[in-house]
Amino acid sequence: MKRLLAWAAAALLISGCAAPAPPQQSVPAASGPAETPSPAEVQTLSSGSAATGKNAAVSSANPAASAIGAQILQRGGNAVDAAVAVSFALGLLEPNASGVGGCGYAVYVPAVGEPAFYDYRSAAPAAFDPGAFTALPAEEQKHSVAAAGVPGAVAGWLSLHEQYGRLPLDELLEPAIDLSENGFEVLPFLASLFTDNYNLLLKDESCAALLLNDDFPYMEGEVMKNPGYAKTLRKIAAEGRDGFYQGEIAEAIVSASSARGGTMTLEDLASYEVRVGKPLEGNYRGFTILTSAPSSSGGIALIESLNLLERCDLPASGVNTPLTLHRMGEAFKIANADRYSYEGDPAFTDIPTEMLISKEYADERAALLSDERVLSDLEVLPDNQSTSTTHLSIIDAEGNAVSMTNTLGTYFGCAVAVDGWGFLLDNQLHDFSIEEWEANAPEPGKRPRSSMTPTVLLRDGKPVAALGSPGGEAIVSTVAQIICDLVDFGMPVDEAINLPRIYQNCTGPLVVEGGHAESTLSGLEALGHTLQRREELDYFFGGVHAVVRNADGTLTGAADPRRDGGVCAY
Repeated sequence: MKRLLAWAAAALLISGCAAPAPPQQSVPAASGPAETPSPAEVQTLSSGSAATGKNAAVSSANPAASAIGAQILQRGGNAVDAAVAVSFALGLLEPNASGVGGCGYAVYVPAVGEPAFYDYRSAAPAAFDPGAFTALPAEEQKHSVAAAGVPGAVAGWLSLHEQYGRLPLDELLEPAIDLSENGFEVLPFLASLFTDNYNLLLKDESCAALLLNDDFPYMEGEVMKNPGYAKTLRKIAAEGRDGFYQGEIAEAIVSASSARGGTMTLEDLASYEVRVGKPLEGNYRGFTILTSAPSSSGGIALIESLNLLERCDLPASGVNTPLTLHRMGEAFKIANADRYSYEGDPAFTDIPTEMLISKEYADERAALLSDERVLSDLEVLPDNQSTSTTHLSIIDAEGNAVSMTNTLGTYFGCAVAVDGWGFLLDNQLHDFSIEEWEANAPEPGKRPRSSMTPTVLLRDGKPVAALGSPGGEAIVSTVAQIICDLVDFGMPVDEAINLPRIYQNCTGPLVVEGGHAESTLSGLEALGHTLQRREELDYFFGGVHAVVRNADGTLTGAADPRRDGGVCAY
């Protein structure tokens, strides 16, 4: 408990972790001692707000996780150290969205040196049977162990840390271990998910034992503990990658899978490989865009969307006007059509990446755009034919930036826990397409296509923003809208995140968030859009976590009010 209280006290010394600070105001770290708070106080730090500091900023899906990241930075760690510590903490604090049983992508942009992209997406086991999988009822394709992929999260985080981290691994895992054993307060969004998904959590005894409170949902403000997760983290801290992918934990994962008819083996776990390469690079109105490469399809779709929007005078058409939203929706429609047609796992599919992100291809596709009418479904087709995720963004005092998106798939993954070890398996195989001819068709060893889009913006070669979002298919359009709000309209990052959004797939209605003016919605309908209306601040549209460098050199982090996010800056 003493270690937990020490971490909590240190976290509250970070000025941006308490009440929201004005976006452009610099607030230095306190110099005197702080009164030691309780663990519950640590959990009630600023949520859905912005904080600004001179040195560094951390934005993630939980205030306590952001506080851990900021404290790692103050203890001499860099952005990678903080990202790894935050990710392991979120596996505890946000069990619906990410964890060691899941996967993700990371874009790392150092202040000096070459940027890197880490693909640690889950993969289908070697004995995976595509025919048997696609023959399952839709619910079993989603919420059974048949959907569990070989998890890549631990391999990805540790690989990133080994290459670029500074502090020892056990120091990064210490705060999450303490919270696992001593407990953390359940925040409103997580409490609502426990209630909304109660029947799912009850289906499997392992999941119910891990995430329910004597078979009842945890309520907001209750304290939740997970000693099994602390056991897992201690094993990883002592043995590194082998502590998870071999030995007791690996055997427990295989046991959890095989007991329910799954096909994962010890060899699948031991042979998992992280793919390390370069992020995709685009350019939008003078800003360099570094984003996720395949097996994620999000980066290609983001760059293509921005290339199309670059051909429109958005500043002239205005913020969230009918014409601006129409142009955005039509660009997203075209980019999504290309994404579904061309993209999959690059180890299995020849993806024309350079063509899809080129300005020349955007010129060709932009010829379809019209300010007077809506494109039909057939018009957007090229010539040849997940909701629960988390994101964190960090820029440190040296100017290094990390944008990382992690996931379990849909909420609570396949809802199967690994007994005694405190974590869930994901349901990433549900992201495969069911048609054999598609680039994203299921195959053994293959990584399903993803929408995750961790992104860093550069100006004059230096990182000026790190951002990303959960939200499944809505991730790309959400990230693109935030970039347009920052670049085209010069909005403060918290205002950009709070602005109501839209989502447009390659077919179907234009989905609009509550908060748009009625005159705007009428204008969209007059252009031919069929609208699907959702609530204000609806988590369907993601949960953006971003850090932006201001003109005066300070850093502002902002968290999305649509979820339980929090920000720390100093």
